[in-house]
Amino acid sequence: MLPFRLKPVYKNYLWGGKNLIHSWGKDSETEILAESWELASHKDGDNIILDGSCKNLTLSEAVKKYPEIVSPEFKPDDTFPLMFKLIDSQLPLSIQVHPNDEYAMIHEHSKGKVESWYILNHEEGAYIYLGLKHKITRSELEDAIMNHSLTDILNKIYVNDGDTFFIPSGTLHAIGSGVTLAEIQENSNITYRVYDYGRLGADGKPRELHIAKALDVANLEPVNYSAPRKSENIIMKCVEFCVERIKAPYSCRTNNNGFRFILCIDGMINFTCGNVHYEIQKGRNVFVPSDCENEFMIEGNGECLITSE
Repeated sequence: MLPFRLKPVYKNYLWGGKNLIHSWGKDSETEILAESWELASHKDGDNIILDGSCKNLTLSEAVKKYPEIVSPEFKPDDTFPLMFKLIDSQLPLSIQVHPNDEYAMIHEHSKGKVESWYILNHEEGAYIYLGLKHKITRSELEDAIMNHSLTDILNKIYVNDGDTFFIPSGTLHAIGSGVTLAEIQENSNITYRVYDYGRLGADGKPRELHIAKALDVANLEPVNYSAPRKSENIIMKCVEFCVERIKAPYSCRTNNNGFRFILCIDGMINFTCGNVHYEIQKGRNVFVPSDCENEFMIEGNGECLITSE
C-alpha cells in the first residue's frame, strides 16, 4: 500500500497551552490545546486517514482490514503497537506513573505503558520530574504523597531543545510548565495520577488520584533514564520502539520490516514514494506502510522524527 497522511486527534486539558496552535499549525477550535495525537489507533482517539485507498477510514479500521500495513506478523485482532503525541504544557502536568504490561492486563485489561520524550521547545527555566533522587520505601513514598512533599524526593531536570528521555513503566514523572515535546509510547492510555497540586477539574472538584495503584507499580529506586541510542540518527532505541531524527536528504525502504511514521519537526520536507508526493510542513505527518513496495525519499530543508517498532 502507498503512504498516506493522518488527521490528528486533539485533546484539551486544563494544563494545555497555545504553542501547538500558534507554532505547530494545529487548527484547534479552542484557545488552548494540550495534546495532538498524531498516530493513534485507540478507543480514546483514532486518526482518520486523509489519502489513498483507505481515505476516510480510521486507522483502526484500516489495520483491521489490511494488517500487513503494520507488519507481516500483525493480525487483524492485534493491538496497534504505538502512539505518537505532541504535548504542550502551559501549566505543570500531574505527577503520575504508568503500570507495566503484566499489572495493566490484570487490573485494567490493557497494555501498560513505556514512553519517551523528545523536547521540541522550552521556555527558560522549564523542567521535568523523572524518577527518584534516592531509594525509598513504599511507606516513605506514601508519606511524601500525603504530606504534599512528593516533589522534594523527585529528580528535577532542567531541559533543553533536543533532549531525549526514556520513561520505563513504574517511573514517577511529570512535565513542568513551558514545555512542548513529542511523546512516543506504547499504545496505552493508562495513567495513575499521584499528585495534582490540589487543582480542580472542569466540574469544580479535585481531579481523581490513583494512589493505591500508583504505590503498587512505582519504582522505588533511582534509575538511569537517559535515552538508549544506537547511532547519531537513532535518538531512542528500546524493545518497544525506535525513534530517528533525520535531516533531508534521506531515503529508506520498509522491506516489510514494519511501518514508518514520519512527523516534520522543523521547516518543510518534500516526501516522495512512487507516484505519491507530499509537502509536509512542520507539525504534519505521513505514514509509510510496511508493505509499501517503493523506496521513500525525503528532500528539502526540513527535519523530522521517524518512528518504528
